[in-house]
Amino acid sequence: MSLDLRGAIVRRGGFRLSAELSVPSEGITVVFGPSGSGKSMLLSAIAGLHRLTAGSLAFNGRVLEDVAGQQRTPAHERAIGLVFQDARLFPHLSVRGNLHYAEHRRPAARNAPITLEISRLLEFEELLDRPVKNLSGGERSRVALARAIVSAPELLLLDEPFAALDGRRRRDFANFLKAYSRDQGVPMIVVTHLIDEAAELANHIVAMRAGRVICSGRPADVMTRPEFADLLAPRDRGAWVQGAAGFASGDGVWVRADSVLLASAEPRGISARNVWPGTVSGIVREPDGAILVSLATAKGYILSRITLEALADLRLAEGAHAWAIVKAHAL
Repeated sequence: MSLDLRGAIVRRGGFRLSAELSVPSEGITVVFGPSGSGKSMLLSAIAGLHRLTAGSLAFNGRVLEDVAGQQRTPAHERAIGLVFQDARLFPHLSVRGNLHYAEHRRPAARNAPITLEISRLLEFEELLDRPVKNLSGGERSRVALARAIVSAPELLLLDEPFAALDGRRRRDFANFLKAYSRDQGVPMIVVTHLIDEAAELANHIVAMRAGRVICSGRPADVMTRPEFADLLAPRDRGAWVQGAAGFASGDGVWVRADSVLLASAEPRGISARNVWPGTVSGIVREPDGAILVSLATAKGYILSRITLEALADLRLAEGAHAWAIVKAHAL
């Protein structure tokens, strides 16, 4: 089963979104791209807040919108939860009131955590009677997510959910989303423009630019493609790695080229936990004079940015053996 957009077009002002897309209805799909690429508009179209001007949208075989067939399911009947970047809580209600609103509107046949349970899971039980106007940005984000979950959606859409979070709270939030999606079987589509978030969350990834989907698929496939690399700032260039030291075996992490050291001989007696042998598959000189070395390893293609002097000292060339070295705390 899947979420399918066929020939879907959405227009808003002078902006045009065009999407031909199929994503699995399980796990977490990350929509990645620079600001202004149409990521938030895509979520709004799926939720039913923006009408398609052409094409169709179906979820798990149920047609939600078909322009040619003049069929459209209203947003409130789609069983889709949407959490906006700015939370959009009801300002006249307390935290408890916002959650009770969602609890009373959810279909009786679908289960989801109730108010007290979700407040404990997301660690804001002490905020239940607080007016939402007195919440911090991070607290608002957690309450908005809780309200969406309490409504028992069949699909959960999250627009930049970590924007107001940092440090431990951000990591805990990411872990909660992954565990909830996996354990409760609720698929999620998460929008982000940050490569670290995309790598950490994605079971499936959709890359966008200028209102179009440029590629989609598994992170291991999509994040190695040249068109995906073109979306990144130079200092964000790197590689998606699964099972790095310091992370769970199934977790993905983005390893920036600037975080990778290279050795021309097998390193011994060092503290770094990630040491990956490989073969040099490419050497490119960047516009600023830095050298970007691609190393084919058992973890995939690892990129390392080094100086021209280091390249000469290590005597690296295509086909040579080398070792990529990454400290766990650099990830």
